[in-house]
Amino acid sequence: MTHQPLDAVFISDLHLHPHNSDITQRFDNFIQWAAKSTKALYILGDFFHVWSGDDSLNEWSKRIAAQLAYLATQNIPIYFLAGNRDFLVGKYFAEQAQITLLPDPYCFKLGEHTVLLAHGDKYCANDKAHQRFRAITRHPLFQYLFLKLPLKWRNFLVARVRKVSAQKNLPAEHQKFRLSEAILDKEMQHFRADILIHGHTHQPSITTHHTDALIYQHYILSDWDDIPTVLCYDKSIGFYFDHFGDAKSCQK
Repeated sequence: MTHQPLDAVFISDLHLHPHNSDITQRFDNFIQWAAKSTKALYILGDFFHVWSGDDSLNEWSKRIAAQLAYLATQNIPIYFLAGNRDFLVGKYFAEQAQITLLPDPYCFKLGEHTVLLAHGDKYCANDKAHQRFRAITRHPLFQYLFLKLPLKWRNFLVARVRKVSAQKNLPAEHQKFRLSEAILDKEMQHFRADILIHGHTHQPSITTHHTDALIYQHYILSDWDDIPTVLCYDKSIGFYFDHFGDAKSCQK
């Protein structure tokens, strides 16, 4: 039996890095699956573990760009919304990978739904240090000046920041990844959306939120450290999580 392609697939938090061959292999497998299984791909941030600017493009990342471009040649549009690790992905990489860059957040219609996409870090209000970091690093002036630095300096600074960030893996720091429901509800009411999709927390889940103004479904995407799931959308059955097409693994 021939299966119709999904209407859309959503992924995030791959943290691709040349020193992590396991995740790179999972991405290779995903590309082969996606080429036959979806009509559109949405990447919601932290696709790369680090990205110091488009001039850091090397043989490894050129191969990643070529894999994305391959999907584009199969008439599969790819939409890229940056995360806190790859917010410096720019126009040059986008051209090489044939992807469309999206703002954070991004709202659009998908079938009967109004969908809001985000990376998700802006919703972790308890992480005060990260919110300050985000406000500074997402400012166009900061990015302009930072990209003027030599690549060697940028790589050094990024490595230092990531070393500090690694401390957030400590159990005592996990509370900082708690999402602010007040912020979620306010943003969903602003956009009048009924579906919210994001990553960042590495805690995949499906929840239903009830507010005075609306009811919405909330999907958090998984990371790719072990057995990643992708969020699929089929207009005939809705949204569900899947392990690259394994129907037995679906959560609806």
